Amino acid sequence: MDSIGEGPLRPGAGSGGTDAAPGPATTPDPGSPGPSGLLQVHCAMSLQQLYAWLQATVPQAPQVAGVVPLVVRAVQLYRAGQHEACVAQIQSVLDSINAGHWSAAPVTRPFA
Repeated sequence: MDSIGEGPLRPGAGSGGTDAAPGPATTPDPGSPGPSGLLQVHCAMSLQQLYAWLQATVPQAPQVAGVVPLVVRAVQLYRAGQHEACVAQIQSVLDSINAGHWSAAPVTRPFA
């Protein structure tokens, strides 16, 4: 996603961290990301898949480019560590595309 912002998206980019320190009941297994880490990875993967879809689709369906500002907003939310808002923004983008507001071809949802 280098062309959308300042550097590639990857787990760990953005503010990182969690809202609360893990306690005994919430400590994940060693080597496993906690809930906040999973959401961050989920956002990163979804954004990367959406970006790849846009790269392939925009040359054939230029009207899809209208969704790019919405995707940029999702990237900004990701980088700010607002991963729940990022997921909501991505969902909004996908709903808009799948409803035919921007494209004739449906996008495969990058997340469940």
